[in-house]
Amino acid sequence: MKLSSFCHILSRRQLSFTSTLFAATPSPPPPPPDQFLYLTDLFSIFTALSNNPRNYKALTSLDSLLNQARHLDAATSVLVIHALSQLNKLQRTKSLLFNLRSQTNLSPYFLYSIVIDCVVKPGTVDEVEAFWADIFRPSTIDISDYVIYICKFGDADDIRNVSQRILIGGSGLRQQSYVGLIGALCRENEGGLAMKVLRQMKSRGLQCDDITYFLLFRCFCRRGDLDEADLILRKMVRRRYRIDVCVYGSFIHGLCKSGKFREAGKLFRKLLKKDCFKVDGAELLLLKEGRRAIFQLNCEGVVPEVMAYEMYFRSLCSAGKLDEAEVLLKKMMKRRTVPEICVHGSFVKGLCRAGREVDAMRFFYVERKKGLIQVDQLAGFVIKELCRKGKVDDAVRIFDETLENGGFVNPSDASNCLLAGYWAVGRVGEAERLFGSMMSGGGGGFGRPDLLTYITMVSGYCNQGNVSKAVSLFGEMENGNIPVNGRLYEIIVKGLCDDGRPKEAHMHLNEMIKNGHLISFRRWKTLFYSTFVGNKTMVSHLDSEFGRQ
Repeated sequence: MKLSSFCHILSRRQLSFTSTLFAATPSPPPPPPDQFLYLTDLFSIFTALSNNPRNYKALTSLDSLLNQARHLDAATSVLVIHALSQLNKLQRTKSLLFNLRSQTNLSPYFLYSIVIDCVVKPGTVDEVEAFWADIFRPSTIDISDYVIYICKFGDADDIRNVSQRILIGGSGLRQQSYVGLIGALCRENEGGLAMKVLRQMKSRGLQCDDITYFLLFRCFCRRGDLDEADLILRKMVRRRYRIDVCVYGSFIHGLCKSGKFREAGKLFRKLLKKDCFKVDGAELLLLKEGRRAIFQLNCEGVVPEVMAYEMYFRSLCSAGKLDEAEVLLKKMMKRRTVPEICVHGSFVKGLCRAGREVDAMRFFYVERKKGLIQVDQLAGFVIKELCRKGKVDDAVRIFDETLENGGFVNPSDASNCLLAGYWAVGRVGEAERLFGSMMSGGGGGFGRPDLLTYITMVSGYCNQGNVSKAVSLFGEMENGNIPVNGRLYEIIVKGLCDDGRPKEAHMHLNEMIKNGHLISFRRWKTLFYSTFVGNKTMVSHLDSEFGRQ
């Protein structure tokens, strides 16, 4: 459902207050005490303006209502700004933004996101900066600061969105912001977009450092895009970047990811050789075309044998080649090469993701009997994967056995995995008992509750339809000064909308914005459209409520 449809539903509640406004009385009415009633009247005007943008009576009524903007909360103000921007009423939008900034202590980054993603959405970065400077003087942040903020706190969509906006054109960013943006895109496996940003950066005369090139290389390897990875590697060689174990490990992973297992095995065996040919000096600048650069490099002494085994083993596991990985592990043990515990964890993860939970448990018990590795840490991997697969009873048994044998499993991690597992299979009573044990001091080997614990409980209650318990638990967190985050607020707002409680949802959305837990306007729009607008229960509730009035 579009915002215009939502406006139509709200506008069906025709109050005498609205009728008075359309009569264009000279004195404005008193401010409405209820934000939802205010929106009802405002959206009846927006509906009229969407049909005729030059409707004089509607514009007069709109100005009368906007004169009361000082009474709006943050959530209502953002929604009104969004609607005004869709109607292209930029001067009125600017006035409301200024009022929002002066009346509330909102994050300047969130306000900047409203400008770039809502008000001046079609424009260039220079137009965004000009609009921002016209409202906020002196300006405390600029586009470069905003990009760094999004790279730190934004999700993948936020990062892609701001990258595409930068590429439209304009004055560009500072070097630090370009580097941060490329790194964030690589973190989200957006190598193609990162390369476009790199080209713009270089076109403005800014230099890219070696670490950024490595991040690009590793990103393409993770995606299995070996041709792009090879091109970046050649640039790294020309820049005399020190090719180390991270480079070789990334490329072996890329070979396995793309199904090039024969080449992966060939590179692995090359790393084990002690008589690798040497390439140095000027020869590095003359890498042959038609053959992968990685095979033309000197790897003598670069990768210790045990690490060569480990990175090849983990790459095989991630590609689902578990039988080949098991053979390789046996070779390692015969050579008395004991890998790190994370290598065994990769094998457990691969087995469980392939639906072989029984084999994963058998592997755990065999390794525990051998006593060659820190089996306590391996137990943590097994518990986590079993809970993901819904095998909670098996996970609990391994957890109890490990503690009985004097072992140690990270109590918080294990408890949260078990808690999520109980909720996933609908065992609410056991989830509540486990949470109670955690709250009482972590008895029975369970850890104390942390933020993830509360997110799991609140989400579980909402998914089960027990929104009142979720809201109560959320309130206990706030009263107990337990830190909350945007994810918790999103769960509560969505749960309240699903439960047909729009005013409470609006209240929590307002708190979310005021307390700085809403990162960007795009995140607000996604949340608003998926709860208030796109939620059938919510729309049905509004329709029936306003239809009765």
